[in-house]
Amino acid sequence: MTSWLILLGGLLLWALHFFGLYAIGEFGNDDRTARIAVLSLTLVVLLADAAMLARMLRRPSATGFSGWRDRFGIGGAVLAALAICWQALPALLIEQG
Repeated sequence: MTSWLILLGGLLLWALHFFGLYAIGEFGNDDRTARIAVLSLTLVVLLADAAMLARMLRRPSATGFSGWRDRFGIGGAVLAALAICWQALPALLIEQG
């Protein structure tokens, strides 16, 4: 189970953020409350991603499958952080008129 969490942890956080934003967009209003909800969700998920990334970076370097798994997990966590920021950007930048 640990290998699966290392490999897919960042991508699962990205998916969680995506579905959370979808729920806010579907059921939330187009006002300040929705923006605060998007910002709050984004910060919580980014903090979880950063904690996971820090934990993976503190692991001792390994060879073979374990080393590949750790590098792949780090790449997935970094990709997820970029994607999470990208997903939240329109909701936080577009002015409601």
